[in-house]
Amino acid sequence: MRIVRALATFAARNQPQGTRRLLSVRFASDFVSRSARPGAVADAEVLADLKNPVILDVRDPSEVEAGKGGPPGNIPGAVNVPLNIDGVKQSERPTTQDEFLAKISDAIALSKDRPIITHCGSGGRGGKAAQHLRDAGYDAYNGGGPAHISAARVLEMTESGELPPYTPPMP
Repeated sequence: MRIVRALATFAARNQPQGTRRLLSVRFASDFVSRSARPGAVADAEVLADLKNPVILDVRDPSEVEAGKGGPPGNIPGAVNVPLNIDGVKQSERPTTQDEFLAKISDAIALSKDRPIITHCGSGGRGGKAAQHLRDAGYDAYNGGGPAHISAARVLEMTESGELPPYTPPMP
């Protein structure tokens, strides 16, 4: 805060008398990649660098069926664990970390040694799900929607033009 005050004082001293000027101060967080901000969708390059991630689709089953956030409508090998409880929107009933972790443990066994990419239609619920997982000690990233993850998977292609093998988590 002292630096901000010093900059403001310096700017005020160097202005002609009677002139006002808005001083714009940029914080270090403004220069950080969007993927480093809580809830933000991770950059495709960041997702492509993850080695054999678990992909959690947190959309409701009707959204998966409708292909929300695609094309593609879904990611092969992704495990669907809806973030919403009983289809109720997060704005009406936010899912707690404990509730979400219980839903995941009912569906699959996660390892803290393997990165996790969460996704929904565009990244809102994916960000909440990733935050719940990070708070529980997992290495989790918000993948946005299926289209964004597909773009990251293209970056992950091997020299032969083949995608590396994906190993879905065991139920």
